[in-house]
Amino acid sequence: MRGIFRPLQARLARMLPVRALPPERQRYFHTLSRLYLIAIITYVVDLIPLFWLLGSRRLLAVSLVGLAVTLVAREIHRRGYMSSAVLLLLGMMAAHMLSALQVYGSGRGFELYFALTLLITYISALDQRLKWLVSTGVLTLTAWQLVRDGASGGMLAPGVANAVLVVNLATVSVLFGVILRQLEGVTERLEVSYRRQANHDALTGVYNRRAALKAVERAQFDGAPFALLMLDIDHFKRINDTYGHKCGDRALCHVVECLRLNLRDEDMLGRYGGEEFIAVLQGMDREEAMGVARRLRACVSDTPYETQSHGTLSLTVSIGVAVPREAADLDALVALADQRLYAAKRSGRNRVCGHDIESPAPREAMREMPLAFAPSRS
Repeated sequence: MRGIFRPLQARLARMLPVRALPPERQRYFHTLSRLYLIAIITYVVDLIPLFWLLGSRRLLAVSLVGLAVTLVAREIHRRGYMSSAVLLLLGMMAAHMLSALQVYGSGRGFELYFALTLLITYISALDQRLKWLVSTGVLTLTAWQLVRDGASGGMLAPGVANAVLVVNLATVSVLFGVILRQLEGVTERLEVSYRRQANHDALTGVYNRRAALKAVERAQFDGAPFALLMLDIDHFKRINDTYGHKCGDRALCHVVECLRLNLRDEDMLGRYGGEEFIAVLQGMDREEAMGVARRLRACVSDTPYETQSHGTLSLTVSIGVAVPREAADLDALVALADQRLYAAKRSGRNRVCGHDIESPAPREAMREMPLAFAPSRS
C-alpha cells in the first residue's frame, strides 16, 4: 500500500520540505497526528461502502476524492504544515457533506458531521481568528441546512432513510469518542512529559534541586532512617575552562552514570547545582552511608572518562555524609552535609567525610589542584 503512494510522497517532499516544529507546537502535532488515519478508516469502512450500496455514483466519486485528499493532508501534516493540512481536511469534509445533503436532503444525519468539523477546528493549530472564521462558516452552513427544504431526501425509501440516519449517528458518535480519547491520551502524555521536565535536570536526567530537596523533606517527614550525601566533582571548573562546556557536560553525565550504577532504585540522586549533587539513601545509618559513599567515590575515580578528542580524563568526587539525628531540621541537615563535603575537599579531595568539623573554611578559600589527564590511546 505504501508503494502506491510513494511517488506522491516524493513529489510532496520536493514541494514541501520537512519543517521543524517549536516545542509549543508539538501539542497540536500529536493531537492531530492520528486524526487523518481516523478519517481514512472512516472513508474506507463507512462512507465509500455506504454510497456504493445506495447507488450514488456522484457521492461515491466524492468519497474517493475525499480519501485521496485526506492522504495528501496527512502527508502535509507529517511534514510540519499543520494549518494547511487541517484546512484541506476541513474543506473536503464540508464539500462532502454539502454534496450528501444536496442529494439526500436534511434529516439523514449528514449535517451531524458539521459538529465534527467544529471539534477538529478547535483542537487544531489554526490561528484564533481563522478558527472564528471557520466556525462561523460551519454554523452558517448548519443553519442553512436546517431551514432549507429537505424534500430532496424523498428519493430514499423511509426504511433506507432511517438506516442511513442510524449509520450516520453511530459514525459521528464513534468519531467523537475516538477523537476525544486520542486527545485525552495526548494530554496525559504531555502532562507526564511536563512533570518530568519540571522535576528533572535537562542535562543529566536526575532530579533537579527543587525536586531533590522535596525528596529529602519527604524522607524526613516519613521518619524512616535515611542518610544524606552531598557530592561535588573536583576541579570541574577547569574542565570547562580548558576543554569547553560541551566536554564538561559530557563529563558531568559520565559521573552521573557512575553514581547511578552504585545506587539502589529506592535511593534518590539529584543535581543540587553546577557540578554538585545530592543523594538520599533510604534505610541507612551513617556507617552504612559511609560505605556507599566510599563505593561511589571509588567508582568515579576508577572509571576515567574517555573524551572524543582530548584523551582520557580522570575525575574524582568529594562527598559529605549526614543523617537526620545530627541536625535539627532540613536546612541544618543539608548545611551539615555541605560542610562535610568541603571538609573532604580541604583534606585533599577525592575523599569522604562523615564526621563533625569545628571551623569550616569558606568555599572560595580552597586552593585548586591541577587536573589529572592521560594521553589518548592509539
